[in-house]
Amino acid sequence: FLPEQMAWHEEKRHADEYSLGRRLAAEPRGVAAPAGIGAGLSAALHNLLSSMPDAAKAAALPGVSQQVAWPSFFEPRLVACSTTGHVVALTPRGFGAAATVGHGDQALAESFKLSGMTHLPPLVGATWGPHVAGSEGLLLVTRAGGLVACPGPRPAAEGTWACSSSASHGLPHALPVAEGSRIHAAAVAMLPGAAGTGGAPRLHAAVALEGESDLVAIFVHEADSWLPLGEIRAPAHGAAPAKISLAFVGTGDLLLTTSGGRVLRRRLSSGALVGSAEHAVLNNDDLAWQGACGLESRVAHLRLRKSAHAWQPEIVVAEIPAESSPALFQ
Repeated sequence: FLPEQMAWHEEKRHADEYSLGRRLAAEPRGVAAPAGIGAGLSAALHNLLSSMPDAAKAAALPGVSQQVAWPSFFEPRLVACSTTGHVVALTPRGFGAAATVGHGDQALAESFKLSGMTHLPPLVGATWGPHVAGSEGLLLVTRAGGLVACPGPRPAAEGTWACSSSASHGLPHALPVAEGSRIHAAAVAMLPGAAGTGGAPRLHAAVALEGESDLVAIFVHEADSWLPLGEIRAPAHGAAPAKISLAFVGTGDLLLTTSGGRVLRRRLSSGALVGSAEHAVLNNDDLAWQGACGLESRVAHLRLRKSAHAWQPEIVVAEIPAESSPALFQ
């Protein structure tokens, strides 16, 4: 097989392991593979991809680096996508910049500041999309699990986006994590109905804790309570745990991306795998992958490139191949 074909078959073999469907619908699981085969094949695949030249990796999931002029003194760690082809990059302390991507021309990023953030822990998650009452805005997650809402349109260049506790906007004030927990990655979003199945908008959350970053828990908020929807395991990356990024896409999909090069898009209502690939956004001594968000059928990756005196942000946009038979993963 070609490397990308091997990755495709490996994902098929592990589909039941990562399935949300067994939590959302009582369907029988398939017969487990013999012990030891999965670990051996996964390790062999990882070693093969690690030894491939950069050009070969790019062939698996081609990415295009976007020409964006960013503000000075700007080292963002978070990225969020809108439904209109815009991305915002954010620092953990609330300084941000927005740019249009995917059109091929150089873009000028417009900076902004988030107010009401200085007393809060650093940010670890950001979503740009539908807000309370159907308006657009930002929904943010702090490292301690607090939720922050920044309703309304993005401010003008160098403006301020007013933010406050989500409780002041009729939303829960925090994620369902134990006191003292530290969050590794998280995303929250308003989706139509439970698991995006249609109906009144409900707040959804995907959370991975520090020390357990290979396990993502998914919740929906109903009747003033957080209810579990299921769990999904992040693909392994050798012996060391990979950094992961979480983002909701469309009306009911979860995008899970790792620093080890994996991209998975799963449907919340069924657990179906609707897209998967290896990404070639490098992560090494001079390039630090930070996270990703969804632009319809594409993924926007945020990475930092080391220069002489600082780390410079870059956005790399890549297509994510759709699965031809997603029903196999229900």
